Amino acid sequence: SNTDFDPPPHSTMEVGGNDNQDLSSPLIQPSSPRSSASNSSYDDGDRYDSVSASEQGDLTRPSFLKSIANSLVAGDPIMSNDNMHTGEDGVENQVVAEDAFLAEDLIHRASRRPLNALTLAVLVFFNAAGGPFGFEPSIKAAGNLYAIIGFAVMPILWALPEALMTYELSSMYPCASGGVRWLEEAFGTRSGMMVGYLGWIGGVTNNATYPVLFLNYILHQFYPDLVAEDQLNNLVRWGILSTMTFLLCYVNYRGLEFVGKTTTLIYIIAIAPVLLMVFIGIPQVEPERWLQTPPVNNIEFFDDDSLNDKGWFPVSTLGGIAVSPFVNNLYWNFNNFDQASHYSTSVPKKTLARGMLISVALVSTAYLLPILIATGGTDISQDDWRAGSLAIAATKIAGRWLGNWIVLSSGISLLGSFFAEISADTMQVMGMADRAQIPSIFSHRSPHETPTYAILLSMVVIMCLLPLDFGLIVELANFSY
Repeated sequence: SNTDFDPPPHSTMEVGGNDNQDLSSPLIQPSSPRSSASNSSYDDGDRYDSVSASEQGDLTRPSFLKSIANSLVAGDPIMSNDNMHTGEDGVENQVVAEDAFLAEDLIHRASRRPLNALTLAVLVFFNAAGGPFGFEPSIKAAGNLYAIIGFAVMPILWALPEALMTYELSSMYPCASGGVRWLEEAFGTRSGMMVGYLGWIGGVTNNATYPVLFLNYILHQFYPDLVAEDQLNNLVRWGILSTMTFLLCYVNYRGLEFVGKTTTLIYIIAIAPVLLMVFIGIPQVEPERWLQTPPVNNIEFFDDDSLNDKGWFPVSTLGGIAVSPFVNNLYWNFNNFDQASHYSTSVPKKTLARGMLISVALVSTAYLLPILIATGGTDISQDDWRAGSLAIAATKIAGRWLGNWIVLSSGISLLGSFFAEISADTMQVMGMADRAQIPSIFSHRSPHETPTYAILLSMVVIMCLLPLDFGLIVELANFSY
């Protein structure tokens, strides 16, 4: 299909095509605002070359890409012979890009089908939230009222600003390496590489937790005897987890569009029982329950012994609120919107903006609506809220069938988190390889436009981590973060 490429702010290039479809992500953009549109050489380590073209230039997509491909083969500077125009100064302008890796990236970006806003939003949803689960510790730490206020305010204080920051920087520096590109621009190549390496290690380590948790959900729900008597052989367990990891990585290998469709299906499956609980629970809500606050002298104890250390806050409790676990849980549930930056070369600029806003709305409502129903429609006390209590609330509202459905959907949502995490991590590795920060083999694309060797490397590391205990994997992931 024909695609319009809007020129970057540093260029005067105009490109013609179909007006009904807009791909605003710039073709060639200087890596630094310090670069000028007339300078095609590197400036302070820039990896993106700038463009010089006439304002009247009309570069049609087929001939432009053909000239790029021919120039790549010949090793010559890239120009469009079919689209040379004479400006007011009588000088023929040329579109030049001196880096072969950049020109090759133009072909990849122009030939693949971009993600739509909803698919992007779902991918960001699973990177940021991982499903409508995990808010229970906030209710245990702060009670009904403060938990509701926290989940109502956090999208405005944190999620929306992070999403807007991601959109702004991704639009200015579209690169598969995402935040690595931003850090490199601000602090230099060495800092960017360090953040990229640690981010990837943290990502693949965190990814190893999802197959383990999913298997645990299945075993506890359908084969409790195996868990109670510890009858599952370690080698058999590793074989199951490795097979699962291979299949999940293969789905990612099939392409970002395929991953997007699969993740969207998982989102529908995960959110369906929660929405059903909301609709069934509305008539059972007693608004006065929302106003319950924790006793001032009440102390809740958590598995991480968080109240034994005040941490960064002057006091461990404030008005009955366990400050540290409350704030940590809020932050954990609304973090990682910046992962959308890894898809910045796969979506038009306008789609990126819409996708980020939709993702904030999806994450916010996925938490706030079930909290309102679960706290207002049940009599679960503050002391009894813990991970998994959403299923108990659903059982009280509609019956055991809905509670079991939510347990199953929470397990399936882990697969969505795996797809979203590994796609972002491997895109980052590919982006770093494109920028010559790591060996070029990791920039190799499969026929599905996915980073083949980056996926293979991530899969091998994940399989090596699977024999470890779940708690140890989490510690390694947190250490990398």
